Amino acid sequence: MKIAMLAVVLLLTGCAHSNVQDRGNGLHSVTASANWGGVTGSREETIAQANDFCGRSDQIAAIESFEDQPGVGPKGEQTSTLAFRCAPRPHLQLR
Repeated sequence: MKIAMLAVVLLLTGCAHSNVQDRGNGLHSVTASANWGGVTGSREETIAQANDFCGRSDQIAAIESFEDQPGVGPKGEQTSTLAFRCAPRPHLQLR
């Protein structure tokens, strides 16, 4: 029973809603906050969400720009917004 409950929780967590916004002409944006790592932490979180979004169509995120919010939020978090496009994965040719 505990294993079944854990499986349901993991399944629901994997289906979390993404806050990726369509900005038109293939450009997307995502905003994320992190209370660890400052600007680097919030940027890493936006990159992870962008790659998850693009990964659904077997692509990767190509970063266009970052916009970091000045200061720190009430819970000590830093917020960043990433503008990106989805691009084909590079094909590696090993010799």
